[in-house]
Amino acid sequence: MAIPAILQQLGNQTAPLPPQVGQIRRMMQAVQTAQNPTAMLQQMAMQNPQVRQAMQIMSMARDPRQAFYMLAQQKGVDPQQVLDALK
Repeated sequence: MAIPAILQQLGNQTAPLPPQVGQIRRMMQAVQTAQNPTAMLQQMAMQNPQVRQAMQIMSMARDPRQAFYMLAQQKGVDPQQVLDALK
């Protein structure tokens, strides 16, 4: 599923979502509209340790799915619960 479709689905949720979902949504929209998304993410990583950590995990993963599972495992979160919440 494409990022805009995911954002659209998140916008249509009726149940309250954790505040982090809104933060992620705003960050992804900003990256999509940026002139230079790579530079923008690098700037965000310098300012935000959580973004820096996510970028480090992405650099170790083969694909975004593996990165998601790695981060979930590191945080002690059941990835399936997160995926179910986004459906």
